[in-house]
Amino acid sequence: MSSLPAAAAQTLSLFMPPYDATIPCGLEVLSELTDVDDWKGCALVWQLTGGDQEREYAALTRKAPGLPLLVLLPPPTEVYRVLSVLPLVRLLHPRLILPFGIIDTPYRLKQVLALPPRGLANDVTQYLVRRGLLRTRRELKEFNRIMQLAPDTRSITHLSQRMYTSRRTLGRHFSNRSLPVPSHCLQFGRLLHVALQMHNDDTAVFKIAARFGYPDGFTMSNQMKRLIGYRPSEVRELLGWEWIVEAWLKQEGVI
Repeated sequence: MSSLPAAAAQTLSLFMPPYDATIPCGLEVLSELTDVDDWKGCALVWQLTGGDQEREYAALTRKAPGLPLLVLLPPPTEVYRVLSVLPLVRLLHPRLILPFGIIDTPYRLKQVLALPPRGLANDVTQYLVRRGLLRTRRELKEFNRIMQLAPDTRSITHLSQRMYTSRRTLGRHFSNRSLPVPSHCLQFGRLLHVALQMHNDDTAVFKIAARFGYPDGFTMSNQMKRLIGYRPSEVRELLGWEWIVEAWLKQEGVI
């Protein structure tokens, strides 16, 4: 199998299930991958080579929100070729910017895509800020707190107690923002932790469900299907967390 840099010689590549190769593509793919159902589990790999980087950057600013972008830097001796675009790369909110030679096979790239964020609650919260769904400091703090408490909080009543507020007050705050109701935010947070565990652990689904307080795998599976539109067997094979957030927002009808 060719190394990743060789496979990505066309500058832009698509990395998708079954994650055994990168597929060189043109910028036109960005207009084809607009709905989360079209790009779920995929990532774009952009190799900075000193080509028409400004045009590529402009096109990438219009990619689907949530479609992960992995940026591969050129060798140190070639960095001078991309100095004009390098300061702008972070404005694209790439999943990672990787030094030359760190990723050399699709297997390693798969590991990167499956890697959960170090601070999941903060990353998901900031993601919704960029999506324009969290607009005030209170909105940000309350949603972030829900995501923090989700792994070991089973009910909205328990959540309200841990947030030192009433269920009615919390619900009113969220209804004023056109956000999913707090109970859905809570259950989505639990499911997101389940999904990321499945991406990195071959343990049976029902055992992972039990770790997060579900009575059985069937209950968790039904809730996952209801909230994001996909079953655990599908989610396990589709890496990344951004697509799961987008699938949830789509299912909730807020995007």
